[in-house]
Amino acid sequence: MPGHRVEAIANEFLKRAKEEGLALTNMQLQKLPYIAHGWGLAVTGKELVNEVPRAFPYGPVYRSLYDALKRYGSGSVSEFIHENDGTAKEMFGAPPGDVVTTDLEPDEIGLLNAVWNAYKGYHAFQLSQMTHQDDSPWTIATKNTGAFSPITNEIIKAHFVDLANRRRSAAAST
Repeated sequence: MPGHRVEAIANEFLKRAKEEGLALTNMQLQKLPYIAHGWGLAVTGKELVNEVPRAFPYGPVYRSLYDALKRYGSGSVSEFIHENDGTAKEMFGAPPGDVVTTDLEPDEIGLLNAVWNAYKGYHAFQLSQMTHQDDSPWTIATKNTGAFSPITNEIIKAHFVDLANRRRSAAAST
């Protein structure tokens, strides 16, 4: 399947945050991979994440990432995500597995860096609000099939292509 595990992409954002002495919450770690995935679809046409997000009340959520991070609640995520976070670790007291990583292509690293630099200053609820705008993939998915429904790559890509076109138009008119 194309794309990477969302936990590995979230760990990439955690790595950048730790390098800069910043803290990220569960909600920020849901939104940053989603935003990077959307921009990746729009710019390169490639899937960055191999999991389909769902339309949760506070925006797009990747279920496997939610399960791995739910122990943090709304607080800061203090550790990288490991292989068995959210499953055997919590249920059976198993030791953490390996940190979830992936091999990224240079264009994917550039994409993550660009998204990090553009969005790292936003609070979790600001990122959530961005995903709730009119005609956003989250809004379309919840209107069409209800809460907790999948948000398809087609509507994610269309939204981010439109967002890129609006930014280009705004930049051209200044």
